[in-house]
Amino acid sequence: MSDNGLTGQNAPVAAMAKRNLRNRLVRTRYASPDSYPVTALLPGHARQAAMSRICYFPGQKLFYARLPKCANSTIVRTMAHSWRPGLADVRINRLKSLFNVLPWRREFEAAAKITVLREPVERAVSAWLDKGHNPVFIGQHRYAGDLETIPTLEQFLIALRDNDYYRNGHYLPQLDMIPGAIEQYDVGTVERLEPFLERVCTTYFGRFMGLREVRHHATDSRKKKLEINARERSLIDELYGKDIVFYQSLLI
Repeated sequence: MSDNGLTGQNAPVAAMAKRNLRNRLVRTRYASPDSYPVTALLPGHARQAAMSRICYFPGQKLFYARLPKCANSTIVRTMAHSWRPGLADVRINRLKSLFNVLPWRREFEAAAKITVLREPVERAVSAWLDKGHNPVFIGQHRYAGDLETIPTLEQFLIALRDNDYYRNGHYLPQLDMIPGAIEQYDVGTVERLEPFLERVCTTYFGRFMGLREVRHHATDSRKKKLEINARERSLIDELYGKDIVFYQSLLI
């Protein structure tokens, strides 16, 4: 996907055609996420979920490990807008597909790599407020034991631990979805997103056009985090302990 594919009225269509051709070539060579060199770096349970969330900019040689429940819609929109303001009005799901470009092994190894992490306890609470209260997900997973009951946070976390932990990328530990060593990444945080994206966009796209927030599924997770009890916190520690330790290291 070159810069020339992202100008003019038909830019998204042309760029998507290039993206589709590239990804078909990659998928022809690598039959599954288990054999694709990028996702093969991940734990087996995370490979399928990560495949559709890869975000790569070939012209900038920039790889973004896009993580669920970590402001990834805002990040993709902001980078796209800073690169080509004409993409600002493209639907966010379309943008995510547009930049779901699969790098070849050498491209990935040579790429600059970025990711953005979210405070793990807040992220777990956000997943409960979003997916745990969604009738479709309740019907699929029966977090509270039936098809309709909204689960408590404790019921939701127990269900993840005992049954559904690896069924959905929204629940996976953040570090499990980052290909390769975390030391290779420039790591930002949701809590300090704007200055991080300003630096990234200026470095790789030559300008920063401002934060483009996408808040379609915003939850009150920061406030609810303050209300969790010891049992709920213990379950979050059990599920996301590695994320918690690493995130705390960023604050030192």
